[in-house]
Amino acid sequence: MLKCWQIFFRRGRVIDRLEKFLSRFIPAQTLANVKKGIRNPKRWVRGEGIPEDHITPWELLLYFFNRAFGDMSKGFTDKQDFLYKEYFRIPPNKISIAGVVSSVWDAANDPVLGGWMDKKRFGPQVLRKILRISAVTGSIFSVIKLFDGGMSHWQHLGLLMFCNMTQDIVGTMSDVADKKMRAGISPSSQQRGRTNVWGNMGYQFTWIIGNLPTALMGFREFFGFSDYQIIFFGACIMLPFAITAHILPSFVRQRVDYSVLSSRSIEWQKPGEQAEGGGIPEKPTLTQSFQVIKHNRYFITKSIASFITVFTPDMGDELIIYRYIMPKFNVFGREMSGEGLLLFKQMLSGNLSTVLQPFNRQLINRLGGPLRAHQIKCIVNIISKLVMYFVGYKSFWRFGVLILAESFINASVQMDGIAEGILNNEFYDYVELKTGQRSEGVTTAIDNLFRKTVTDNIGRVTGNAFLDWTGYRGGYREDGTRPPDKYLKYMWPMYTLIPVLDHAIWFAARCFVKWTPEDRERTELALAERRAAAEKLSEELSVGS
Repeated sequence: MLKCWQIFFRRGRVIDRLEKFLSRFIPAQTLANVKKGIRNPKRWVRGEGIPEDHITPWELLLYFFNRAFGDMSKGFTDKQDFLYKEYFRIPPNKISIAGVVSSVWDAANDPVLGGWMDKKRFGPQVLRKILRISAVTGSIFSVIKLFDGGMSHWQHLGLLMFCNMTQDIVGTMSDVADKKMRAGISPSSQQRGRTNVWGNMGYQFTWIIGNLPTALMGFREFFGFSDYQIIFFGACIMLPFAITAHILPSFVRQRVDYSVLSSRSIEWQKPGEQAEGGGIPEKPTLTQSFQVIKHNRYFITKSIASFITVFTPDMGDELIIYRYIMPKFNVFGREMSGEGLLLFKQMLSGNLSTVLQPFNRQLINRLGGPLRAHQIKCIVNIISKLVMYFVGYKSFWRFGVLILAESFINASVQMDGIAEGILNNEFYDYVELKTGQRSEGVTTAIDNLFRKTVTDNIGRVTGNAFLDWTGYRGGYREDGTRPPDKYLKYMWPMYTLIPVLDHAIWFAARCFVKWTPEDRERTELALAERRAAAEKLSEELSVGS
């Protein structure tokens, strides 16, 4: 069968025409790789015959399943906020107290932990151990937070704070290790960007499992499970997948070992200039680890934008919104609940991003680079959210417009995630060029600090304050009662207009960064020369000793 397919591939006129058509949109090298894979799948998966700095398809598959298995589990564990409000019925402002305590803890240890990991310059073996240990501990604590056991509100919150504080240490070390290992898989930022593309394809592949809780809640009368049973026992079943997901990246080959590179500072090198540097790496102090951040303009503007949006309310799981404010539509003679509408919207609005996913990296390059893709994403989200606000949702055709707007949002967000990964890697390289030090530790730690302190906690505090102001207390479906009128009136404007403000701020922040594909090429060329000189000197000193 394979032999027949190979003959058809070589001689088939249909395939030739298809190849000619695809060559307009896909690089010739990519098409050549696809042809090699069809002719000899086993050799292609191993990456035989590809350039040394290219990531093999086997390694890309590891990132594919890393994201696939991880999002399967997150579909259940990310329902934590919904569970605390709807099933445990904990008042929103009480949940905010746990968030504030977690924020203080994050502020105290995250930057220090990241700077310490940069200072230690762990090699690949240590980073692999960190990933594997944190995979088990972090995943288990995500499930423990969902446990009921007949506890009171304050007991639930105490358990939540304990798990959050423990996870914060484990999670920060895991994130930094993952970023450092991902930086070491190739000296090319474009190759590293492929891992994000394949990761997103993994999400698309297992999307339905990640959204299984929404489907089960939408048809709860048929299955007979409570919200708690769906979320908690589903998370327990998915626990082995969550652990496996975090372990998989530890098996990727490290082509660049940053623990043995030079730490001497050099300035910007124009093409053709002789790069300085070389020598044995020096151990930077913790203060020096933080000082290198000043060279990362992208990270600085991103942090400023995060700080400006600190009080932006976060509404939490949109399942709460769809459960109560969406009208009941009659679909094929059956009434569809809010959960069913949410699942229906997620299924249809994800089609565009699924189609574009394999080509996102090429699309980013066609648009003028990752920074331009960032800006386009902000514009698309602003326009789409405004359309959603003014069109509304109270008829089936309006809901169709909402799905169309969400399709553009999802596609731009997927592309933006790839662009962010590429830009992060490019500026990590630029910082190394300017200072001789890698900065994944401090930047990842501070980025996590903003995400957990600002978005996940302070943003959640303001969101919970809004819910408390509307009179929301949860459990309305179980009690057969109606949410407060104030909640029903103001939830949709908050859901649609707040992101408009956020993306306007992010667009302005990204306009302050000047970075082009030519800057990336100059950086990678200068670093390649510098690393080669450093490794050569290290070998000479080893022989001499």
